[in-house]
Amino acid sequence: MRTEESKTASTILYSILIFLTFIKVEARNYKQVCSSSSCGEINNISYPFRLRGDPSGCGDPDYELSCVNNKTILEIFPGKYYVKNISYEDQVLRLVDVNFANANRSCSLPSGSVENTDGFVQDFRFKGVLDSLGSRFRFVKCSRNISSLQEAANHTTIPCLTRNGSYVYAVYDGEYSYYNPQPSCSVVSLAPVDLLHDINYKFPSYEAVMELLEAGFFVGWSLECRDCSLAGKSCVVKSWDKPLTYICERENKELTRSQGNLIIAGIVVGGLIALLVIIGILVFFVRKYRTRRNASSSTEKN
Repeated sequence: MRTEESKTASTILYSILIFLTFIKVEARNYKQVCSSSSCGEINNISYPFRLRGDPSGCGDPDYELSCVNNKTILEIFPGKYYVKNISYEDQVLRLVDVNFANANRSCSLPSGSVENTDGFVQDFRFKGVLDSLGSRFRFVKCSRNISSLQEAANHTTIPCLTRNGSYVYAVYDGEYSYYNPQPSCSVVSLAPVDLLHDINYKFPSYEAVMELLEAGFFVGWSLECRDCSLAGKSCVVKSWDKPLTYICERENKELTRSQGNLIIAGIVVGGLIALLVIIGILVFFVRKYRTRRNASSSTEKN
């Protein structure tokens, strides 16, 4: 009797364990359905983006936004930017540096540099097709006044930051161009802008520069490119149909010397084998021809 009760208890316990395991697996595979969030003028914050404070499982943690004073903010390297628009179809954001968004146009440098000195977005989360497109202002600090130099004709002076023998300029940099600072100058920051113009375009005043900076710029994003970057690979566009899709670019690894020698040896050995096969075939046909000829000669003599 006790044996049967023990078997029954064991069966029940085993069934419970299987049930709990099944529930655990299902919970792990379950993707939470989340409604879009909103903050100020941005009312369509959805996957992959999330607002700080959203339920766990909503959006991707790498694409978390914050809502401060009813404004949506994205932090990149280590600047802060107001999100003005999110296009999920084009996979692009329109951003404005918080230091350039004030109506009073306070005189300031960018809060951070989204791009490196070559004009490429540094943050692995934002490696979309706009990665190397557009123009920028390079903020340059010089140890002397270079305004009168012909080579510095496109340098716009920033009066409120020029003091104590230090001269600060905003230099417009067009698409795919590279700026070489004057010997007495160095680049201190970059700010992307949405304008394609000649590199030597001259802005008449810092107020004119500010108008463009206040308008903001576009930056693309791609989860596929994010994953490629984390794997140490670059990504390429797989399909231009919207929304764009990407794949990791195949690595072209250089052959080692031993691998090269093995390939050469294989080619040489393969060539020798092919030559021997050809010679063998020729010898076979020559012998066959001679055999037939000799047989024919013997028949004629008889």
